[in-house]
Amino acid sequence: MAGKKFRVPVVVYIAGPIGFTLIESVAQASDFLFDHWPGHDSLAWSDAMKCCTEDAAADDASVAFLSALKDAGISYDRTVEIY
Repeated sequence: MAGKKFRVPVVVYIAGPIGFTLIESVAQASDFLFDHWPGHDSLAWSDAMKCCTEDAAADDASVAFLSALKDAGISYDRTVEIY
């Protein structure tokens, strides 16, 4: 899980002084879901966590992660290019 990188990184906009975080891997997505999700109780969260913690493909984990963000109304951007 730790070494699986997303094909396209995701910038997630969060409340607080930092304002955003860059998610580049399955492990970072899992950590974000666990650390920034009050209640840990939605179906989208459960599906995303399952994809991120099991041996799912990085693309599947990315899709589930983005679906969970959308379901929770959390803003994100996939158009950022990393140099």
